[in-house]
Amino acid sequence: MAMFHKSGVPSDWYIKGASPGEEAPYDARYILRPETVESLFIAYRLTGDIRYRQWGWQIFQSIETHCKVETGGYASIMNVDEVPSRKEDKMETFLMSETLKYLYLLFDDANVLPLDKYVFNTEAHPLPIFTPHIQTGFSWT
Repeated sequence: MAMFHKSGVPSDWYIKGASPGEEAPYDARYILRPETVESLFIAYRLTGDIRYRQWGWQIFQSIETHCKVETGGYASIMNVDEVPSRKEDKMETFLMSETLKYLYLLFDDANVLPLDKYVFNTEAHPLPIFTPHIQTGFSWT
């Protein structure tokens, strides 16, 4: 059972960690993925609820504390239940292109890339929303 498992939390919700020093299964790793901060960004933009920014700040601080490498860059974490954490010698490209971009946007003004004027593709690239003003051969009906 995971070291930091909290009572009252359903066992299928919590990560399937390992004891310190043991090889952790893949779901005990943190590989710098963007999905959570992307969700916080969208939730904040839609609601304006400050808790999404607070959670984003905690995530950013955790990345700085546990993933930052002294010589530069960031590393994946082998087992999030271990502190200090064991790092994997790997920094996924989506950390810079998505995770940190969504964290930046979470704290930037809403008039930067407003959601009524832009959509994001699966790699977090903003694409402008537009209405074509020319007749095409495609029918949307």
